[in-house]
Amino acid sequence: MHSDWEEMRLSMPHGLECALRLTGPVDGIPVLAVHGWLDNAASFAVLAPLLPQCRIVALDFPGHGKSERRPLSTPYYIWSYIAEIRAVVEHFSWKQFVLLGHSMGGAVCSLYAALYPAELAKLVLLDILGPLSALPEKLPEQMRDALAQLDTLKARQRHYYADFGIAVQARADKGLSLAAAAILGERGIVCDESGCYWDMDPRLRVLSPMSLTEEQVAAFMRQASCPSLVVLSTQFWHTRQAMLEQRRGYLPNAQIHQLEGGHHQHMEENAEHIAALIRQFLH
Repeated sequence: MHSDWEEMRLSMPHGLECALRLTGPVDGIPVLAVHGWLDNAASFAVLAPLLPQCRIVALDFPGHGKSERRPLSTPYYIWSYIAEIRAVVEHFSWKQFVLLGHSMGGAVCSLYAALYPAELAKLVLLDILGPLSALPEKLPEQMRDALAQLDTLKARQRHYYADFGIAVQARADKGLSLAAAAILGERGIVCDESGCYWDMDPRLRVLSPMSLTEEQVAAFMRQASCPSLVVLSTQFWHTRQAMLEQRRGYLPNAQIHQLEGGHHQHMEENAEHIAALIRQFLH
């Protein structure tokens, strides 16, 4: 099994520089892996060694991990991340590849699959089934709240922890195992003379000023024609059963599995099970 990672940086067409991690045989199945909100490319550190047939390229989205931040004039819309995926695909000259996304990353993958279906050999979504949506009548309120949050953000100071371990524990306290939080922390925590902090763009915590409606989500997902594997957790989806049933209809040919576990189960208790499902799906 492979576990050694190569690091590289890639200049994006819009001027940002993003960080990537690569592992696996160069002639393996090309897999672009994209992480969830406030995570980083280390999200796939546990899963990658369990997929020895794959050449995995894990991307730090802008504002996350070791990638640069978006300019202050550019919001972090979920659809904005499509540009970074596109740049990676073009850099490696992939004609067909597998797109693997967890949480927010999986939502971005759903949109990409709709825009460029011919490029995708297969789509793997971990604990997400398309972008979260908003009711049209709620969008003005959402935009107003987002702008208010952005104003208060200017007054916030960086949150320091006494040491690396305490910073990791703070993340684990939000519903992540200590081991998984430490893996993300190795890539996401920076320590200096003042202590340790999670190095990410604070604007990521601000409510997005705009979301897709459910009708728009449906229109995108129905265009995603490639074979799809969806692995969901009971913890995240037990309160979203109505959405789950509705969205099954958007991807009628998808293989959908629901496992007992948490939102980061691909880094935790179900990593082996999820890897086995992916290996079988890619076979």
